[in-house]
Formats: sequence, structure tokens, C-alpha cells
Amino acid sequence: MYSHRLAPIFVLLLATTSFAAVPDAPWFPKAPPLPAPTGQVIHVKSVEQLAAACRDVKPGGTIMIADGHYRMTRYIEITADDVTVRGASGDRNKVVLDGATSRHGELLGITGCAGVTVADLTVQNVKWNGIKINSDRGAQRVTIHNCVLHNVWQRGVKAPAVPKDKVAQLSPRDCRVQYCLFYNDRPKAFADDETDTAKSFNGNYIGGIDVKNTVDWRITDNVFIGIQGRTREGRGCIYISENGRGCVIERNTFIDCDIAIALGNPTLGNAPLQAVDCVARDNLILQCPETGILACYTKDCQIIGNTVHDPQSPRRRLIWVQKSNDGLELANNLIIGAPVLVTSDSTFTQRNNAVHKTLDAALKSPNLNVGQQRLTDAQVRDAVALPKRLRAERDQTAQVVQRVGDQTDACVKAMRKVHAGFDGQAGYVAQFGDSITHSLAFWSPIGWDEPDHYITHDDGLPKKPAKMRWRDYVKGTRDKGPKHANYSGWTARQLLGAVDAVLSRDKPEVAIIMIGTNDISSGRVPNDYRKNLEQIVDKCLKAHCVPMLNTIPPRRGRDAAVNDVNKIVRAVAAERNVPLVDYHAACLSLRPGDTWDGTVISRDGVHPTGGKSNVYTAENLADCGYALRNWCNFMALRQVYFRVLNDVSESHE
Repeated sequence: MYSHRLAPIFVLLLATTSFAAVPDAPWFPKAPPLPAPTGQVIHVKSVEQLAAACRDVKPGGTIMIADGHYRMTRYIEITADDVTVRGASGDRNKVVLDGATSRHGELLGITGCAGVTVADLTVQNVKWNGIKINSDRGAQRVTIHNCVLHNVWQRGVKAPAVPKDKVAQLSPRDCRVQYCLFYNDRPKAFADDETDTAKSFNGNYIGGIDVKNTVDWRITDNVFIGIQGRTREGRGCIYISENGRGCVIERNTFIDCDIAIALGNPTLGNAPLQAVDCVARDNLILQCPETGILACYTKDCQIIGNTVHDPQSPRRRLIWVQKSNDGLELANNLIIGAPVLVTSDSTFTQRNNAVHKTLDAALKSPNLNVGQQRLTDAQVRDAVALPKRLRAERDQTAQVVQRVGDQTDACVKAMRKVHAGFDGQAGYVAQFGDSITHSLAFWSPIGWDEPDHYITHDDGLPKKPAKMRWRDYVKGTRDKGPKHANYSGWTARQLLGAVDAVLSRDKPEVAIIMIGTNDISSGRVPNDYRKNLEQIVDKCLKAHCVPMLNTIPPRRGRDAAVNDVNKIVRAVAAERNVPLVDYHAACLSLRPGDTWDGTVISRDGVHPTGGKSNVYTAENLADCGYALRNWCNFMALRQVYFRVLNDVSESHE
């Protein structure tokens, strides 16, 4: 029997830098593979094919989704019995259903059917509910197996309450949520969900699994990381309410969430009892400050063999017994921190619970056994340090994002000399490049939005110019096309032939330059690429225009050529002491390895991804390639503005 897993859990090291990669560790429960499909099998490899398959699949059929990043445009639904929707490779990280650009707040629904299985895939960037078990419309016996629920801003898995007059017929039975990973990159923000406001839930209407009227569910072997509300008052990672019966919550791990397990709803809802004959057993809970395990309006429930660690919890609610809880049994739990908090008048049983104020005190116990496995000092210490390590990694990534665009003192000194002779159009920023520059997703948001709102660190520079907004100063943000020296398919040679007209006519103060993606279509860098790039830069310098060189982004199947081009770009920037915007490095910082493919770079393997190109939160920058390029160039322009074009000693707002 797979008990508490405490021995392997404490030697982990998460392979993640918060926004960059999916959290993983050797101790994560390993899901058994599904059997080979039988009956009708539909293979899909596009969003359109997936939507059609969900509509057309026959009872007992299987939809096999090819590896890929699927940018969903709308909510889709399964309505036939015994259907399986699964990633074809079995690797849940390689099939990503992304709701960032969907017009609906929910992504995948199960309605009016029984026996559906969703397996081996990721659901991410969903405003409300990631996987919706529409129990109020007849969904039964659903299995969610080996899935990732990432950045879902209300509930990863939701089963709503059924009408009171149909509880007997519609209560969802025999569902399974197993071997899944629920994680968010950061606490919820108001911008994630327009329905969660300061006047409603204050940004805290968020949880992991929220299911009502459940009968005989099993929620086992899942991991929850960072499920947090805006003010750290979110809902339960596992939340059973409205007369949930016979549910087993077993061998789950909760790391740095707000509430781990909630058996019951303090506001009572529509049922006099919230959880009946439910068991929370052998779960590990690390730093969940709102509440570790809650029992509230329960009957004949069991909380057995759990480990809850949060010795500095400000609310002291590691296990909280609230309201009525007749027949409740609390046994064999290890609590490191405050003892069981009881605000209930019910008579219930407590036995063999070990409570320690500190980790050191717990480790001195000669008979410290949890889940039939003895813990070593090193294992325990590694585990309890994990939430702090995760937060530090997240903060470090956010700092990297904030500091892109910084320029060297030598560059600043050189560009001051260049700008000293400038007599052109102040604030005009030329855009030199190919289709990645020609797109309106690049740079045009600077002309209508206020990016300085996203600056959170103090680097000694003002956030915006004195007595004006950036969009009041920056000109030419929508100047696209050959006339403005940017166009689809262009190479450095074609760009070189177009810059003179712009420099002469528009007299730009700054020029953003990115070129090279089309030069390497053959897989190598042309012999004249460097010479052409140098001439483009030199023409800008001669016109007293400050050039900001951009490295090109990753391109699928062209890693070596991309690196060769970017070596040249960096070398030219260093030799001429001009500003460098290392877009390629920013892509790999947020999306290392090949995780940039399908995230910051679109499915064509060449162009940055679109979406919220004016939203510069760390998590959006890791998913929207154009937002990332806009932010990198904005932060570089801000450096140039205050350190080169203007004296930072002047008065600023």
C-alpha cells in the first residue's frame, strides 16, 4: 500500500523557476498509464479538430490529442457516455489546452453523460473553471487522471450544487480526481477575474477542487502548489460541501496554499450537513496559513494520519473543528505548530494526535511515525523549507523580468555623445525589422496604454516622464510597412535599403532594430549579414539616432543559426556601445530549454505569440511573446530616455 510517501518527499528539488517550467520532483506520485483505447479513436492535432471531435465522438470513443500547445478559442463540452479525452503521448506536460485567448471563462465541460475520463494533459490560463463537471446537468462517474491544472483563477475542477428537488437523481457519484498537479504561479489578482472584486470576494474566490452534493468520490495522490487568493484568504484546495457523502481524500500534498482541505462550508449553504462519512487521510500539508484542515457541519467524518506543518501560522488553524461535527474522529495526526482549534460544541473523538510547537521538538520524539513510515531529520527539514524556496524562486524570476533593458555605463556615455548632435523629431521611435516588427502586436500598445503601471522595483529612475504619459511622448508606434522600414519576410539586406528614407524623412530619436530571423531560413547565417547589420547601425549613429539592437527570438529547428545571429548582434552592440535588448535571453530566462515553443513562440515555431500584448505581469510575459518584446524594449527605452535623452536630475512625477 502506498502510504504517506514521507521518505521520498523530503529529498526533492523542484525543477522550476516559477513561471518557467512545470514543477516536478521525483516524489510526485506517478500515475499508472491508461490502457490502450478501444472502439472509436479520433486523432486530433488542432483546436478546430478537437472541438469537432468533442462534438462528434460516439459513446465509448477516445479522442487522442497530439502533443502541442492548443490556444483554445472557446469552451468545449463532452456529452457522450464513456468517452476518454487524453494526450496521445501520455506526457501531461506536452498537451496544453490554453484558455488565455478563449472568449469564455470555462474551458472543458462534461455534461449529461457518465463515465468520461480526462487524462494526460494540461489545462491552463482559465478565468473561471478549468474542468467543469456539470453535475447540475447530469454528469456522473467522471475521472480526471494525470492532468495539470495551471493558473486557473476560480477552480481547477468544479462540480456545482444540484437543484434541491433533484439531489437524489443528480448528485454526482463515483468520480475520481487522481495523480493531478494543481499549481498557480502567483496569488490571484483582480485582473484575472472581473467577477471577483473588492465588493464581492476581494480577489479570494479561488481554490483547487470545489465539488458539491458528491457521493463516493475519491480524491487521491494529487499535489497542490501556490493556490492563493489576493490577500491569502482563498478557498480550499479540496472543498467538499452541500451534503457530500462517502468521499475519500487521501495521500494528497499541499504546499504554500491558503486552505488545504475544507470538509464543509461555514456559511452552511443549502444543506444542514456539509460532509457526511468523509475521510481525510494520510495527507501532507505545508504552510497553509488560512487553515490546514477544516471540519464544519460534518457528521461521522474522519481526519486520520495527516501531517500539518506551520509553526508560525498567524491564525493558528492547522486543524480547525468548527460549528457542529457529531461523530468526528481525529486520530494519529502529526501537528507542528498550534494544537487543534476547537470552536464546536459537538462531542467528538481525539486520540493519538502528536502536537509539537517546533520542528526540533517533533524530531526529538522517539516514536515519530506518520503513515507507518519513520521520518529522518534531513527529510523533514527539506520538506518544511520547500515553501520558502518556492517563494524565493518566484521572487527572483519577477526581479529578472523587472530589470530587463538595463544598459551599461559605457553605452550610456557613448549614446550621450551621439544624441548631443540630434536635431530631429523628439520622441519618434523608428521600428526597423521583419514581420516580428511589422505586426501591430509589437510596440503599438505603447501608444495607447500605460506600461509604467507594471514597474514594481525602484531602480532610481522615474516611472514616466515629467508631467506626461509615455504615450504622450513616444511617436510612431503604429508606423508599419516598407515605408517605415519594417515588413514581412525581410532580411538584413532588404532592411539596409529602406532605413535611409526613414532617417531622412522622420528623423527618429531612437530606432528599435531586429533583423535576422529570415536571414537564417536556410539554417545558416549569410556571409553578408554582419556587414549589413553594421551598416544599419552606423547609418543610425551618423543621423544622431540612438539604435536599440534586439536579438532575434528562438526559432524551431534553427537553434544553431539563431545563436550565431545573436552572437553577431551582441558583438556589434558591444563594439559600438549601443543599447542591446536581449530578447532571446529574456525568452529563455522565462521559458528555458524548449519550453518557449508554444508559449512565447507560436505554433509556427517562428513568430512570438499574441494575446494580451499590453499586460506585463511576469506570468503573462511567460505566455505572450509580443508582450515580452514590448516590455523589454519599453524598459530599455525608459533607460535611454532618463539616462541619455534627458537629465535624470530634472523634476519627474
